[in-house]
Amino acid sequence: MTGLYIGVDGGGTFCRARLVNGEGTVLGEAVAGSGNPRIGIEAAWQNITNACLEACRQGNIDPNDYSKITLGLGLAGANQPLEQELVIAQSSPFGRRYLLTDAHSACLGAFDGQDGALLILGTGSCGVFYQNERFHIVGGWGFPLSDQGSGARIGLSALEHSLAALDGITPTSPMTDSINAEFSLSPEEYVLFQNRQPLPKEYGAFAIQVFEFAQQKDPIALKIVHEQVVWIRQYLDCLIAKGAKKIVLAGGVSDVIQPYLPEHYLAYLCESKGDAMAGAILMAKEQIGRMAI
Repeated sequence: MTGLYIGVDGGGTFCRARLVNGEGTVLGEAVAGSGNPRIGIEAAWQNITNACLEACRQGNIDPNDYSKITLGLGLAGANQPLEQELVIAQSSPFGRRYLLTDAHSACLGAFDGQDGALLILGTGSCGVFYQNERFHIVGGWGFPLSDQGSGARIGLSALEHSLAALDGITPTSPMTDSINAEFSLSPEEYVLFQNRQPLPKEYGAFAIQVFEFAQQKDPIALKIVHEQVVWIRQYLDCLIAKGAKKIVLAGGVSDVIQPYLPEHYLAYLCESKGDAMAGAILMAKEQIGRMAI
């Protein structure tokens, strides 16, 4: 059996895998936990492997044929040599694999391998511009130092404002009251949360409340949204300055924050042709990215 490919979109919250044959027919698709190696390579790689194995199960692939399957891996947090080496060093029942970040694979999928730019606004954030078979990256260096405009940064800001309101440093609002109630009106509970080193997706969970309260005109929620919009505008301006004519917004935050963007960006925004798994499959087929056997 030849011509089998799995495209993996390893995000900060979920890992998705899609199995296709040489004609592009989908044979299986599965979801597992985070595929970001920064959560711990063992856990991330197990999630990636589980998703791939489940896709193979759905496609009725004989385990003896796993070694003939080429993987395209688009993984969050895989933009540094350390994480790349960790991923490449993992054992796998599959054949060759090609590694890039989820931003790279999402951009390839969004424009079907043609030139274009993409800004991911999910648990993390990253901009990427693909032109003349070269990638140009904007941000995406990881939470909390980078990833502006992401769910994790929005959630972190919500906790920051809520804790300050609890201390009487800043005004309260319905949003801060709601979040403080979740922490039992106790600063010590915030410290306990922080001390256990929560994952970015755990901060990102609070972003949902920010947008819900922003719709209700909550002043603190709106302040957080507008602060992050300033960052998103700067990301978009940077991509445009690099030459991007068309930009796809992707990720869970993109739909809810787009209405807050200035109208002049609408001339650049377009719909995606395909998702990050489609881009990862293109990586596998076209041998794009760092290769491991």
